Amino acid sequence: MEGDRSKICPRCGLKYSYIERRRVGNQVYLLAVHYSKEGKRRKVKKCYLGPEDSYLYVSRMHEFTLRGPLDKMRIQKYLDVLLDVIIARRDELDSESRRRIVDKMKRVLELLENEVVSMS
Repeated sequence: MEGDRSKICPRCGLKYSYIERRRVGNQVYLLAVHYSKEGKRRKVKKCYLGPEDSYLYVSRMHEFTLRGPLDKMRIQKYLDVLLDVIIARRDELDSESRRRIVDKMKRVLELLENEVVSMS
């Protein structure tokens, strides 16, 4: 995230002043803190963004760990795990599911390769 985008709340879409970290037990939770003025008074609104690291309880129900919203590497981490799951469980996929996965992967590859070439 760069420039003004780095201060846009992923929950409500408004600008925020800072990220508050709140510890509860062993987990740290993130909140976007918004300030606004109403007359002479300053109003504070906080948006819950989730855990700083990972969703411990929700992740138990999935084949991979769901990452917190500020983990800049979460897309790559998700992709690595999902590819491992696809490879390990490919026999469970019907032909239509396989075709859809292959089509999506080809589309992503094409988009990323075109962007790498245009950056050169």
